[in-house]
Amino acid sequence: MTAPRIELLVGSAAFWARASADMAAARNRVLVQAMTFEGDAAGQGVASAIATSPAADRRVLVDDYTRHVINDRFLALSQDRELAAEAEATWAMFDAMAAAGAGVRLTNPVGRNPLRYATRNHKKLLVIDDVVWIGGVNFSDHNFDWHDMMVRIAHPEVAAWAAREFDRDWTGQTATSGESVAGIDLLSLDGSANEAGFAPLLETFAGARRSIEVVSAYPTFPFVDALASAAARGVPVRLYTPRPNNKPVIRDYLMGVARRSGLDIQLTPMMTHAKAALIDGEALVVGSSNFDFVSHRANAEYVATIRDPGLIAAFEAELLAPLRQGSTAPGPGDFSRWRSIRASVALKTADVLVSFLDHGPRIAEWGQG
Repeated sequence: MTAPRIELLVGSAAFWARASADMAAARNRVLVQAMTFEGDAAGQGVASAIATSPAADRRVLVDDYTRHVINDRFLALSQDRELAAEAEATWAMFDAMAAAGAGVRLTNPVGRNPLRYATRNHKKLLVIDDVVWIGGVNFSDHNFDWHDMMVRIAHPEVAAWAAREFDRDWTGQTATSGESVAGIDLLSLDGSANEAGFAPLLETFAGARRSIEVVSAYPTFPFVDALASAAARGVPVRLYTPRPNNKPVIRDYLMGVARRSGLDIQLTPMMTHAKAALIDGEALVVGSSNFDFVSHRANAEYVATIRDPGLIAAFEAELLAPLRQGSTAPGPGDFSRWRSIRASVALKTADVLVSFLDHGPRIAEWGQG
């Protein structure tokens, strides 16, 4: 079996130009999974590509998050007419995909228990014939505007594994699954046993020998604790996270961590939604996980550890080099002791609350749930 062909696409424009071409050329399958899929220009473009693809098997899994949150705003708490109109456009978009013959299902419907909102299917995945895409990009205008990345893997065995995992989510018959395929360590987590699934990755973080560079908007314990453990042994650990974070509580928490650990936290000037960790310059961890407590505790996620020298070189040149040049260390205005304490308490409390929730997979046909 030949080695996989792996490409890094930084930015939504580069990703979508390549992925839409894949969809247009597909003959066998177009399987798409996302947490956010909105009926704006970006989402409509993706939906149209799915609806018009000649692939025999076209299916979409979208998390129930999209029925409650549009443009990072809760629909139930808004009286904005434009937001309501976009929500209606979103529902119509899914109806149109279904009418065009694409299967559409919802993951983790909230139902009548609002606390279930915290247990999301956070996976981002495209399986297009023998090509797999994983990374952080969701399908909406504001997600497309963010700095982000996707990894394209062309290999029939990797695609077969990803299609099987998609089918598990499609039926709701999921389980945490880890497998090494074509030299890539693949991990699918369904939210019910994530602590065990993530344990080897946490050990890899804590046991790094030479260096770690992480990009994430929302990293928290226990991943940050593992990074701090490596830093305490003298390993250089740098974390790139956005100054203009759409969840500022995470930034406030990280500022406190920086003060009491050896982590080198660098603030990016733009909102980055990329999720990656380069360990010892030889293993690149990518996927949907934000390396946060919700991912560790409850979210369904995909994670891949790739040791391809070409991919790592592209990652260093196309993503890390600009971040190294454009990011800055936190300044006095970025840190407040009170904000940091408050953020840490809030996140620890949220972790406890999430631990009591039912984390098992749930599925519903579009229009139900």
